[in-house]
Amino acid sequence: MSSNAAPDNDSRITPTRRRWSTLTYRLAMLIAGLLAISAIMTTTFAVRSVQDALYSEVSQSMVNVHSSVESTIDLQYNSVEVFRQAELDARRDGLRDVAAPLATTLDQLRSMSDSGAITVAQAQKASLQLLKSVRFGNDDYFFTYDRSMTAISHPDAKFEGRNLIDLQDADGKFVLRELREVALNEGSGYVEYKWVRLNATESVPKLGFVFHYEPWDWIIGTGVYVDDIEAAATSRLEAVKNELSTSLSQVSFSEDSMFFILDEKGQLIVSPDGAAELDEFAATPDGQQVTQTLAATAPAPGEPLVETTVAATLRDEVSEDWVMQTSTIPELGWILVSAVPQAELAGPGRTIAIQQLLMSLAILVLGLGAGLLLSRRLVRPVEDITKAAVDLSNDTFDPHTLDRAAKRSDEVGELARTFQRMGAELLARESKLREQVAKLSVVIDRTRLAESVDEITESEYFQRIKAQADELRKNKPHKE
Repeated sequence: MSSNAAPDNDSRITPTRRRWSTLTYRLAMLIAGLLAISAIMTTTFAVRSVQDALYSEVSQSMVNVHSSVESTIDLQYNSVEVFRQAELDARRDGLRDVAAPLATTLDQLRSMSDSGAITVAQAQKASLQLLKSVRFGNDDYFFTYDRSMTAISHPDAKFEGRNLIDLQDADGKFVLRELREVALNEGSGYVEYKWVRLNATESVPKLGFVFHYEPWDWIIGTGVYVDDIEAAATSRLEAVKNELSTSLSQVSFSEDSMFFILDEKGQLIVSPDGAAELDEFAATPDGQQVTQTLAATAPAPGEPLVETTVAATLRDEVSEDWVMQTSTIPELGWILVSAVPQAELAGPGRTIAIQQLLMSLAILVLGLGAGLLLSRRLVRPVEDITKAAVDLSNDTFDPHTLDRAAKRSDEVGELARTFQRMGAELLARESKLREQVAKLSVVIDRTRLAESVDEITESEYFQRIKAQADELRKNKPHKE
């Protein structure tokens, strides 16, 4: 009977491993996870940095273009102001030129009174009549007041003989007080105010010239209405608005950016040519609320631009967020607005983000492929060793199955060589042990046979038979 009993079947069964539980798969997933985390973190940081940088760059471009447009408007407005100022200077020079001969005439009449040719009263009366009768320009006239600002000569009969020191114009300016102050303190000068033309009812801008005739302590003045200058300047300003409509339609810093101008109340006064949706939106309640908000939050003159994000329908009949920057042009009371869709500001950053994402995905795929190859190269020897261990336990171990792993020069190769040597030694020992067991079994079987024979020969039955046999031998006759 052999002592080399077969091992239990359960110990010989190789456990079935699912794909997800293999070391190769887990190592590959670990590499993929690390690459994915690294790609996500790197992409997120890079995208945020790029988006912030590009947004700032585009915003700065927006500010620069906005400032350029504002400078253009200032130049065009200054051209109107230069025209206005030139016309006013011409009127000032004209008033002084008209008043100069009168002062000379008054001096001549005063000289006649000093020489006794006429009395002082006669000279003054003639002078007042002269001042009252002089006309120039558009029926413009002279007026004369004494120091108390009582009209001693005025073409309008309702004023003559009255003290007008408290007279105010349509804007509440004390006109006579200012005229007197200029005449007495400066000798001569100009005052701007509003006055009603003779035989008219509406106040219009007027430029007054006044001088102090010291010999008789008279304050003599005249003036010209300058509403025609204002009308001409306003006409030029309207022309500027029309030019701006064309100019603004040609200025942009992105595909759908635009410029427009509001007044202080938020009313749209200049829009680019072809911006029909802007005009339509500004006429809606939502549009009016937006423009009024822009006007209310506009910066004071000289302060940095104010940036606001609002929802507006300015293109493709779709409401979307627009980034709008405002600045104030103080001389005109205008509010310049530059607008650009927020999507366009974020567009360059989004493009870079997509490119960065695609690059990260490509790196992830390449890394995963490389990881699979690397993990396969690292894990295959371990799998060979594992299989060898299972084969060893199932008595099917072949040392040559570890030849490939044993050729490696790293720790895995050292492990394979050690296991190969150990397995071979175990096989040799097991073979020798089996031979020894076989020999021992033979000895044991012979010993048991001898013991069985002894038991048989020493039994009483066997002894009787033996005795009978011996007796039979004795009694058997001998042959001669």
